[in-house]
Amino acid sequence: MGIVDIVKQGLTIARTHRSLWLFAFVVGLGAGSGGGTGRGGGGAGQAAAGAPLAVVALLALAAIVAVIVIRFVSEGALIEGVSRARRNGSLALREGLRVGWAHWGVLFRIAALYVGATIASVALLAVPCVAASQLFGRAALVAVAVPTVAVAAPWLITLYMLQALASRIAVLENRHALDALRKARLFLHGRLLHALKLMAAAFLGTLLVVLVGIVVLAPLVLLLVGAAKLIGPALTLALGLLTLLPAAFVLVAFVGTVQSASWTLGYLEQTER
Repeated sequence: MGIVDIVKQGLTIARTHRSLWLFAFVVGLGAGSGGGTGRGGGGAGQAAAGAPLAVVALLALAAIVAVIVIRFVSEGALIEGVSRARRNGSLALREGLRVGWAHWGVLFRIAALYVGATIASVALLAVPCVAASQLFGRAALVAVAVPTVAVAAPWLITLYMLQALASRIAVLENRHALDALRKARLFLHGRLLHALKLMAAAFLGTLLVVLVGIVVLAPLVLLLVGAAKLIGPALTLALGLLTLLPAAFVLVAFVGTVQSASWTLGYLEQTER
């Protein structure tokens, strides 16, 4: 399959398998997290004030954990759903939750290893740049930064490829994190151009969906802006929520499907030869 074929098949799956939209929306939307810490001194007043803060912190932590779990449950379900769609099968919402729950842990471990390796790589590659800047000034920094970027870019792209492929291997072949990463490394050997093609398909598919979304939604937004003068801001806001939110949901779901399907379809194409 070429890049265009992968994008077409991903869009077809997104259009015909609406049971995957919820999972695809979560994957397309991504997961954000945040946190904070607080410290308090002695005293009954401070202890009493610290109790609500502790409750808020626990609730925030629980929310972050829930978002992470939902993110990886959705990713696992979407990978399996795309695989079944390729075989003209389907994945119902309840079964998708079951499949995603069975694999969210290994997907989280793969992602954690990827993030750790990325941070460590960036920190290591930054050492010569910082040293050159401190010892010899900005001119030396430019001289060191160019080859550093030349090394960093392909390495970081390779890490991303390994993570994407290992996630598919873990779900579709029921493998542990390290085992999936090892097989992803073996799969990538000799298939680097194929993996780059999958990255390109994911990017172009996302770009296409976003452009279509802009073309479709822009006139609607302009109509709502014009209608605000006639029916008032409150009713305009209500109409906007009723029309734009569902459209945005479908748009993000298509983005998530195309991005995930590009890697899943590309991997299955090679393994089933």
